[in-house]
Amino acid sequence: MRKLLKLIIINFTLLLFLHIPSHSIEITKDLKLLDLSKVNEESCRYAGRGALTLNKNFSDFIQGYEEPLAIDGASTFIEDNTAYLNNALAGYSSEKEDGIFKKRLVDLSISNSFKKVDWTEKGGSSPSFVTNILIKSLAYSTSYLRNKNKLNKEEINQLNIYVEDLKKNSYLADARIKNKDAGRYKSISGDDTKYFTIDTKFARATSFIMWGAAINDKKLFAEGYEIYMNLMKTLDKKKFFEKKLRGNNEVIQHVIQGAEVLRLNGFNIYNTKFKNGSLRDQLETHAKRLIKNNNKEIAGLDPDAGKTSIVKTRGYGAHVAWIPFYLNDEKNNTENIQKVHEIATGFSLDDYSGGALAIHSGCLYGKNYIRY
Repeated sequence: MRKLLKLIIINFTLLLFLHIPSHSIEITKDLKLLDLSKVNEESCRYAGRGALTLNKNFSDFIQGYEEPLAIDGASTFIEDNTAYLNNALAGYSSEKEDGIFKKRLVDLSISNSFKKVDWTEKGGSSPSFVTNILIKSLAYSTSYLRNKNKLNKEEINQLNIYVEDLKKNSYLADARIKNKDAGRYKSISGDDTKYFTIDTKFARATSFIMWGAAINDKKLFAEGYEIYMNLMKTLDKKKFFEKKLRGNNEVIQHVIQGAEVLRLNGFNIYNTKFKNGSLRDQLETHAKRLIKNNNKEIAGLDPDAGKTSIVKTRGYGAHVAWIPFYLNDEKNNTENIQKVHEIATGFSLDDYSGGALAIHSGCLYGKNYIRY
């Protein structure tokens, strides 16, 4: 009898341990991605280009970000999208230009472009990472066109089919990690290796949230939210998302972008408590570390990427261009965040623009701050 009771207690304890509550949400309103109330037209105009300048021929392969960018590559496509959106948000779009921009997106959605993974050489961001940034870019572009009633239901559905195909490549790792003879075109699941970094995981979750918001798909939005909140449990186990300062900053850009899209849609997670504090607590601690570091060059998550300063307004992953997103909630406008902003804008003449954010945050949210 005693053995049976002990067995029951053990099994019950295991059930409690294994049960992980899901982060489900109830969405009752239409979703949105673009908040255009804080657009700084002047900042947008300086970094904008018309639709006629955009490349229209795309590679079948997607590669990691590496300069100089291939003219037919996904990273160039993303930069072109951002440049056009800057131009449009500055007030320089037209029916003709929007039509060219739209055709470029729709043509992409019925192609096989950017669906084959090429791991090229060691180092730099991965094709999976760039796939997630591509989804972000498509989300912003689609949201812009939807807001202007430029896309019909069939076109949105086709874009969604394309993005669903891209998602298959959003959680992969280089097969050569396990088999050096696998070749550059072979992949393994991100679950199969410890080398799938947390910044890529958050970029993936945020891109899913953004795409759901862009096309007002509540199911896709909720799926992204659940992945995102499960990743936020990192703060139950660790003091930071990443121990190294630059690595933590690379993660935070995606965390804050995702948090802002959630907040726009009624789900403010900044004060959600974890064992090591809230997200707002994390940003205060991170800001203090950035201030202490000032602009000393430091290494990031990729050991082959070299050292660089990170308290600057623009870059691909090494930047603090998440600040305009964060300041869109006025409660985040603290002395420490303002000090980081002061250092960054004093160091850089350019306005805020993070390549991995797939948008010029100084354009979209430029009215959230003043330059020092």
